[in-house]
Amino acid sequence: MRKIETKFGTYMERENDPTKLTGDKIKVFVERLKKIGIEVKLVGNYPWVYIDEICGIRVKEKFEGNHGFTLIFLPGRNDSPPSDFTDIGEIFKLIRKYSREALLIKMMKDDQELGLYDI
Repeated sequence: MRKIETKFGTYMERENDPTKLTGDKIKVFVERLKKIGIEVKLVGNYPWVYIDEICGIRVKEKFEGNHGFTLIFLPGRNDSPPSDFTDIGEIFKLIRKYSREALLIKMMKDDQELGLYDI
C-alpha cells in the first residue's frame, strides 16, 4: 500500500483496488479520445459516471441512468470486480453524433469569419 497526498486529504492506494482499476479504464478512454481530437467531460454521482459534454456540447440523452448518459458504473464494494463500460456501441454512437455536430458548428463559424455568409 502507498500513501497518496491530495488537496482533499491522504488516502491509501491498494494494489488491486477495483475503483482504481475502473478509474484507469476511464482515464485511458478519455486520453485516447483526446489524442484524436475529441474532448470529453465526465461527471459523477456515485456509482454512476456520466458523459456531460463532448467537444464542448452538452449531452442531452439519457442512458442507463436518470440524470445523463452513463459511461460506467463504479464498483460498489472493495471486493467487487472492476466495472466495464455500459454499452460501448451506444457510447461511440453518441460520441460520433456530438463530434460531427461540433465539427459542423466549427466549420460554420470559420465560414462566417471568412465572410461567406451573413447572419
